[in-house]
Formats: sequence, structure tokens, C-alpha cells
Amino acid sequence: MHSKRSIEIWTYRYHKYLDILLSIYNWISTYFSVKLSKLFHPRRNHIGILLAEHFGDIVACEPLSRELKRMYPNSKIYWIVKKPYRELLDFNPNIDVIIKEYSVLFSMLLTDKNPFDEFHNCHLSGLRRYNYLRKSLQNPLAESLNILTDNYFNYGNILEVFAKVGGLPILKEAPKIYIPETVVNKINKLHFSKDMIVVHCHSNYSPKDWQVYYWEKLVIDLMTNFNCNIIEIGLQSTLKVYHSEYYNFCGKLSLLETAEIIKKSKFFIGIDSGPAHFANAVGTFGFLLFGKLGEFENYMPYSGSYETKSNAKFIIKEGQPCSELEYKKVWNVISETLQVKNLVIGN
Repeated sequence: MHSKRSIEIWTYRYHKYLDILLSIYNWISTYFSVKLSKLFHPRRNHIGILLAEHFGDIVACEPLSRELKRMYPNSKIYWIVKKPYRELLDFNPNIDVIIKEYSVLFSMLLTDKNPFDEFHNCHLSGLRRYNYLRKSLQNPLAESLNILTDNYFNYGNILEVFAKVGGLPILKEAPKIYIPETVVNKINKLHFSKDMIVVHCHSNYSPKDWQVYYWEKLVIDLMTNFNCNIIEIGLQSTLKVYHSEYYNFCGKLSLLETAEIIKKSKFFIGIDSGPAHFANAVGTFGFLLFGKLGEFENYMPYSGSYETKSNAKFIIKEGQPCSELEYKKVWNVISETLQVKNLVIGN
């Protein structure tokens, strides 16, 4: 027993110090790589953006890369991002170099000492923790503006807030998502017999979610009353729906494939989540299910046509979490809108 415990301790120490060393190595490598680029291109502004997660935030903040390129046409834009979200940036023509974030420690080191002409940390203080050292990534600018984890939605939508804490221009425009032809062609090979409605039922934060049995009823009612295929997306489904017009694509699509299938759909129905930001970016009409989130009675994550509600309807449970939304309220809004938009032929 004692021997097993000793092995566990030394294994933990090995992983801890290896991770710290590799984080430092990656920081040094990045630091001198940028320095070398500046040496060979002294007239170019080298600009770093740190926004490593989550994917909805990265999509929402895409306009920042466009604005920086407009402001500094000859600049070299670097974006630091976690590996799972890199594909969101790979085809963005305004980003010149994508830097994979090795760890939160890597970003902490880069924040403390970086080689860029401009460096914009778009994360709030305290949200991202490096557990081996029990320290968190900090953002002094956000703290000086009093933009904190418990009040940030009081300062605007995600694009506005992250621009403020990053010291970047405040923008109102909608995000874009850049989807390559290979992804478009792959999704084109998926043939559906009817117009598609995409649903996304689960976020990475359960207080945002609606009841599972309501989702199941909604899916069945949509297929019963309207001439449509229902496509469920996300990481994993908890719905028990058995119907020839329902397709479960959870866990089967890449991020960009998910964006493309939303783009090809007539409508998007979901909770506040990354795929909702996709729907906003690709211009698909959205039904968004909302409720109270922590201390935020009313909040708006989106810019563009979702913020103005010209291309979306928000179905809100005032003063209570989204899980308390009544089914009838959701169904009435969605069914009435689908009828107005002529998706009315019964199956």
C-alpha cells in the first residue's frame, strides 16, 4: 500500500514538472520565433491575440481579427488558441499565424512577458486555472475596468466585453465563419429529403439547458406538424427519439462541419451555446431558449442580427433558469413562426 502511494506521488510529480518544463519551452520557442520574425520584418506590426477557448467565444470574437487587419493592413496577426478549436481559425484570411496554447501556464508566461508590438489578452481574470501551480491566468486591464466573472455581461455582449478587456476596438458587427470547400463538399453529400431544422440541446454549463423530455416532445411535434428533417448536433445526445426524419449527428461532426450543416438548415433551435454562435455567423434564423444565468437576469451574448433580433427569436423565462421554460410557450413561438415562414406542409 505504501509502495503504491509512493508510485502515485512520483508519477504526479513527473507529470507536473514535465508539463511545467514543456510549457516554459513552448513559451521560449514562441517568444524567439516572433522576435525573429520582427527582425526580418521590422516594418510590420506583430500583434498577438490570446483567446484560447471556448469555441463560442472564439466565433463571437472573429470580428476582432478583421478590425485589426483594417487598422493595420501590413500587420502580422497571431492568435493563441487551444488545439481543439484551431480549425475555427485555420481558414480565417485575417490571421497570419495560429499559435497552439500548450497549457494555461504557457499563456500566463506570455501574458507576463511577450515579444509582440501589441498583445491583447481577451480572457477574464481567474477563469482559467493552471492546477499544477494552483494559479490562474490574470488580466490586469479587465480588473482595472472592474469587468469580472460575476458582472461581465453588464458591459455588453461577448464581442464587446472581450474587446474591452483585451484593449481592442468595440465592435457591433456579426461574426463570420470561414468554411473550406472540402467541408462544404462533405456536407453536400449528406442528402436529406426535406428542409432541415437543426437542434442543439446541451451546453457545457447545465443551468443554460432545457428539460430533456421537452426537447423530445418538441422534436416529435415538429416532425408531426411540419415537413422537415430534424438534425441534432452537439457532443452527445440524451434524447430518445426514434423516427425516420430525425438524425442524430452528435459527436459525428467537426466544428466546421457543424457550422456548415447549420448554414444549410432553414432554422436553428438551441440554448445559449457555441452552435448558436455558429448560427449567428452563418445567417441561419435562430430560436434561442434563455433564462436567468447566475446573477444575470437578462443578458445578450450575441452581436449582429441576433443581437438586434432581426434574424432570431429569444424565448425567455424571466427570473428563472432556462430549465423552467414552459413547453407551451416555446412551442407557440416556434410553430407560429414556422407557419409564417411557410414550413407548413404536414408529413
